[in-house]
Amino acid sequence: PPAAVFDRVKRQTPNYSLRMSDLAAACVRPQITNIEQRIARYNEMYERITSQIADVPEFDIPPYDERVRPVKDSLQINLQMSDEQVGAFLAATKRRGIPAGLFGSPDNARNFRCWEYALPKTDLPRTERLIKIAIDIRLPATFEPEDFDQMAAVLRAARDDVMLA
Repeated sequence: PPAAVFDRVKRQTPNYSLRMSDLAAACVRPQITNIEQRIARYNEMYERITSQIADVPEFDIPPYDERVRPVKDSLQINLQMSDEQVGAFLAATKRRGIPAGLFGSPDNARNFRCWEYALPKTDLPRTERLIKIAIDIRLPATFEPEDFDQMAAVLRAARDDVMLA
């Protein structure tokens, strides 16, 4: 169907996603045999990048709940910055080749304002504040360890652009 059809239903359908299709499932199925190695690699690369940015005061990296076994294929950071600084940080990372998704952007599925099927009945000020500073960065499985070092350097440089300007 045309894109307009998807645009019409994506805010009205819970867990709407085009990430899984018959083709995607067929491509992923052979990877099941080495899923444990893939999880270990993702988690190692996550630790590699987070260890290089953990000392940045403006980066609050939420801990994982000990009750779950995560696959750390993305990095979430709560930016300890003003709204203007968050915007400048996102622009600086994008300019350097790292797109980061802001949870509170109008097109982010994590933004509860996009959930027309379950809009809140009351104001959610704490949630509103959090999604204005929470970002998500994909950690590609195809990257080499050195690529994650470069990503960490880019995140630090983007922070410096904003905070030292």
